Amino acid sequence: MKKLTGILMAVCLASSLIAGCGQKAGGQNTQTTNGQSAAQTESQTTGNPSETGNGNGEEKSAAQHCILLAVKNGTWLLADRDNGAVFTAEIPSDLTDESGKKISSEILKAADYVDVYGDGIMLQSYPGQYPGVSKMVVTGEGSEDELKQYQDVIDMVFAEPDTSEVPSAGVVYSSSLGQTMSLMSGPANYTWTAPLGDSETDSSEDNTVTACGLAVMQWENLEKMAMDDGKTDFTVSCDLVPEKVTVRRWSADQYPAGAADDYDASAEDVTVEKNDDGKFVIKGVEPGYVYEVTINWEYGDAQYGFVTAKIQ
Repeated sequence: MKKLTGILMAVCLASSLIAGCGQKAGGQNTQTTNGQSAAQTESQTTGNPSETGNGNGEEKSAAQHCILLAVKNGTWLLADRDNGAVFTAEIPSDLTDESGKKISSEILKAADYVDVYGDGIMLQSYPGQYPGVSKMVVTGEGSEDELKQYQDVIDMVFAEPDTSEVPSAGVVYSSSLGQTMSLMSGPANYTWTAPLGDSETDSSEDNTVTACGLAVMQWENLEKMAMDDGKTDFTVSCDLVPEKVTVRRWSADQYPAGAADDYDASAEDVTVEKNDDGKFVIKGVEPGYVYEVTINWEYGDAQYGFVTAKIQ
């Protein structure tokens, strides 16, 4: 019970400090007329200076002795057995047993003990996200009683996404500053349809909300993504899995556009690909551009935006 109490305290603290994609800190986000969220978060990375990597994916951290808690959409929720901290990570290709024999991730199950190695950089969302994991070693097996200590956390993290309103969406990318996750500006210019109430007691009538406002090139205070010079892939992050993502961009020299400007004529289509984990990747993002991201779900679609700038 002491471990569970510590975990729940960490939940409350982390939730009060920063909200991940689709979460809210301190209440509900409000939308202004130009599509800006009133609670945009800044990019956050963290790490232990004595053990973290150099931002280039090199393995620098000491082993974290963890227990696997649950899996969803290929991403595992883990807990550090030494301090109770929870985080998500994908299983790396370098997965072995204690003898060094390579094993398949398909045999992993909840309550397995694993030692986790990586660059030591943890994204400050809740739960933490550890994209720089390079190696895992299966060291043993815990018990069902140990898993039960984390059940409240598992239920909270893997709760079904809220489909009653348009979600926030972010991007994850790497730079010389490390791994970064930041929310995009928006949502705006959306159409959203979600069932009303409990389907067992309410009618099948749908509730559709439509918002139409300024184009992304006319939004004020676009979220700025600091990145290295050259091309970098950005991965779209959202609690509600998209069905489709399309992206256009403009030179930042054209921003902000006036009401009479023909910005559509100068728009460039940007390649978006789906990776092996089913996530949408915006290919070859470069500094000095405004990006318009349109996301489609089964419930509707919405626009998001951000501007890129080279790290100074």
